[in-house]
Amino acid sequence: MNDGLPLDISTWDESCMKRFIRDNSALFYAFASRYVNNPDLVDDFLQEAYVKLWTHRKTIGKVSSVQNYFYSILRNTIIDKWTYFTAGENERSLDDYMEVSSNESFVQHIIEAESSHLIAAAIHKLSPQSRRIILMSMDGKTMPEIADALHISINTVKTLKYRAIKQLASSLSKEDFLPLLLLLYSSMC
Repeated sequence: MNDGLPLDISTWDESCMKRFIRDNSALFYAFASRYVNNPDLVDDFLQEAYVKLWTHRKTIGKVSSVQNYFYSILRNTIIDKWTYFTAGENERSLDDYMEVSSNESFVQHIIEAESSHLIAAAIHKLSPQSRRIILMSMDGKTMPEIADALHISINTVKTLKYRAIKQLASSLSKEDFLPLLLLLYSSMC
C-alpha cells in the first residue's frame, strides 16, 4: 500500500503525499462510494480529505496506520457535509448520500474497500487473456459471447477461466475469494 512512507505524517513532503494518493486512491474511492452515490461528490470529498491531511500534517504527527487515519478523515468529511445538508442549510439533494451510520458499518466499509483492492490486484496479475475472460465474466458475458469476442473456442474460454479461478483462489484469502466467486457465479445465472 504505502510501504516506506513514514508513519510520522509531520515529516511528509510533497513526494510522500503524491505517493500516498497514487498508491491508495482506488481504495479510498471505493470506501467513499459506500457513503456517497454521486461520483463527482466522491471526488470532491476525496480532494477535501487529502487537503485536510496535507494542511494538518504538522499537527497530526505520528499515527499507527496512515490509511486508517485517512479513512477517519474521509468519513468525517462526508458526515460533516451530510449533517449540514440534513440541517436544511443547503438545497443539495440527500439522494446523493447513503446512510452514514454506526462505527460497525464504518469498519465493514473499510474491509469491503480493502477486499475489493486485493481482488483487483489479484485479477491484474493474471495473464492478459485470462484477465479479459474474468472481467468479461464479471460483466455478465456468457462463455459463447466471450469466445466470440476474443475469437477463441468455448473450450479455450472454459480452460482459461478455470485456470484463472484456480490462480485467484490460491492468491486470495478465503474471505476475499468467496465474494469474487459469488460475483462470477451470479453473472453466469
